[in-house]
Amino acid sequence: MFISFNKAYDYNTYYCDVKNSLLTIALMLVFVPSRGQTSGIDSIYRLGKSEKNIRKKLLLFNEAVAYGWYYGDYDKAISYGKESLKLARRHHEDSIASLLDNNIGIAFDYKGDYSQALTHFFKALRVAEKIKDRNNEAYILSNIGLIYNNQEQYEKALQYHEKSLRIRRELKFQKGIAASVNNLAIVFMNQEKYEKAIHYYRESMAIDIEMNDSLGLSDDFNNLGVCYQKQGDYKRSEYYQLKSLAIREKLNLSLGVATSKLNLGVVAVKQGKLAEGEKYLNESMALAEKLGAKEILKSVCQSLSESAEKRGDFKTAFKYLHRFNQIEKELANEDNIRKQTQEEMNYKFDKERETQRLNQLATALENKKKQEQALIINWAIAIVGILILGFSFILYRRWNEVKKQKVIIEEKNRQVEEKNHEILDSINYAKRIQTAILPSSQLRERVLPEHFVLYEPKDIVAGDFYWLEETKDSIIFAVADCTGHGVPGAMMSVVCHNALNRSVKEFGLRDPGLILDKTREFIVDELSKEEEDIEISDGMDISLCTWNKSTHQITWAGANNPLWIWKKESSEIVEIKPNKQPIGKHFDMKPFTTHVVELEKGDRIYLITDGYADQFGGPESKKFKAKNLKNLLVQISHEQIARQIDSLRTTFFNWKGDLEQIDDVCIMGIEIE
Repeated sequence: MFISFNKAYDYNTYYCDVKNSLLTIALMLVFVPSRGQTSGIDSIYRLGKSEKNIRKKLLLFNEAVAYGWYYGDYDKAISYGKESLKLARRHHEDSIASLLDNNIGIAFDYKGDYSQALTHFFKALRVAEKIKDRNNEAYILSNIGLIYNNQEQYEKALQYHEKSLRIRRELKFQKGIAASVNNLAIVFMNQEKYEKAIHYYRESMAIDIEMNDSLGLSDDFNNLGVCYQKQGDYKRSEYYQLKSLAIREKLNLSLGVATSKLNLGVVAVKQGKLAEGEKYLNESMALAEKLGAKEILKSVCQSLSESAEKRGDFKTAFKYLHRFNQIEKELANEDNIRKQTQEEMNYKFDKERETQRLNQLATALENKKKQEQALIINWAIAIVGILILGFSFILYRRWNEVKKQKVIIEEKNRQVEEKNHEILDSINYAKRIQTAILPSSQLRERVLPEHFVLYEPKDIVAGDFYWLEETKDSIIFAVADCTGHGVPGAMMSVVCHNALNRSVKEFGLRDPGLILDKTREFIVDELSKEEEDIEISDGMDISLCTWNKSTHQITWAGANNPLWIWKKESSEIVEIKPNKQPIGKHFDMKPFTTHVVELEKGDRIYLITDGYADQFGGPESKKFKAKNLKNLLVQISHEQIARQIDSLRTTFFNWKGDLEQIDDVCIMGIEIE
């Protein structure tokens, strides 16, 4: 069986990213030679303790933590890091707290504790985003991508690495670009896209050669070697692994040396050089046991078992296979994967839960205050005229308690307001993300003829959205209404938007009915990942057109949402009925029907959701209704279509008046040229 050494690459990738750390090679050389690597971390930490300036002290502590994981002293790096975090937060040094959380996360990752690693990475990311530390943000995104790569969640890994690369290209940070390119190559290699991986490795290597970066080159050589190893080109693999090992031994990188010897051992065993392979593997095992590097130990045991089996020593082969299984069980703990997912969700919703808790606490305190006040009044009535002095004393004491409670409540109310503000900031950030996935005005102006888009979300984020995709032969556009509105609707809109993109981009579909069929398949599959006894009926209604560039023919399909056509010749609205079923689970799911739409120059088509027609308003607070919307479009048909958006928006808000908007509104109008 072919052996994959994912963690070996990731250790090296972290070394690529350590170029962002404050830990310098010069500082390493000061503390290592005479007293060893462990005394180095202690020496840096003691130097930090003697520093009087708080910021300089914390920066030295951070260098000590980075030194610890860099040279394999993970437990001490974590211990020093947590103590330093307390001091950084006490003095409100947010930027250094973010660096510390990131370095602690790396130490936990090397120990194989992915849950704790992600906890610290996401804490670091929140702070970096808040203080706009773009360089550190890119570094942290890269490390999160490495975790997902280790967990074989390659699409997520690519997302985080690409975000990191975009930031580093914006900053023109060459060493960081080399690191991110290398990380992307690792993911492509794990996906068995070897040619793509080699292309990225060589791009990273070119940057490192230009920058004279020996550390980066050692990673490039190692990873190229592994890539050729996976392709079965053992000669080239051995060539690059030896070049990597020479650099790592020169730089005294224990973890890197262990990784290179592991990979050289695997290559030798694959070529039948069993004695040479076992020598490399045993040397790698000794270093890995000293460092506590479980991923390397696991791969060493697997290769030693394979070598022993080839020699016919089945007892030794079984011994190493047994140890391999033990380590694999430790690393494959399902709780790690569950907690990892929970950490990412907590990153988005923990503020909302905290606000709910504070609201409940404030209500409880208010009720307690009222009960105590009522007790005082009843007691006063019962003893009035008998114990005036005693009553006065008790009343004074209770008044003091109320005063203290009032202070507590006011503080809790302040915290609630602060949390509400943070939640609003999070939702506004979600709006920026949702806006980013909508077609830009530049794209719409370039690919569509005269048109308008009326988009009025009920809340900050929306369940309605409009969609546009240009392919080589077609222009595909749609207006969609997902289940719900606000945050739930917005989350559904992301799922539905991605499903439409996949149907067109991955499967190359152009026929509207087939696009809706495939989109429904993706959405039903995505929403069926819940427990089997939970009924999920979420989905979307949609009106979708395909405009063939060469034939200029328009085809259409709809799920619960119709297509309206204003005919220039007759000045009336013609409606094409949709399939009466949503894009989602339905009791009677049938294929969607594709209609060929016959149009003349000057005709107009309208794709709509139900938010406009369902809005309550007017003198009697009734629904606007679809019939009135059709009449309105006929009335304003003399206007240029780009100007109709103003008439539609004015009519809508005049009709709504002071009433609440009940749903998202989205209308797209296009005039045929």
